[in-house]
Amino acid sequence: MQKIENDIKKLEEIVSRLENKALSIDESLSLYNEAIDLSKTLIKSVKTAEGKLRLLTEELKEIND
Repeated sequence: MQKIENDIKKLEEIVSRLENKALSIDESLSLYNEAIDLSKTLIKSVKTAEGKLRLLTEELKEIND
């Protein structure tokens, strides 16, 4: 979970920098690409975590039955 939190923080920092109008087009594009890559990584991480939670929930239901 620490990785997810770190990636979210990085993404927030990138968004903040992108909101700064002092960036060049090249800098903005580079940051945008980095944000897209981080977003993809975060989506995969969250889906993995959801899958693990589903499995744990099913195991818990089986134990309680």
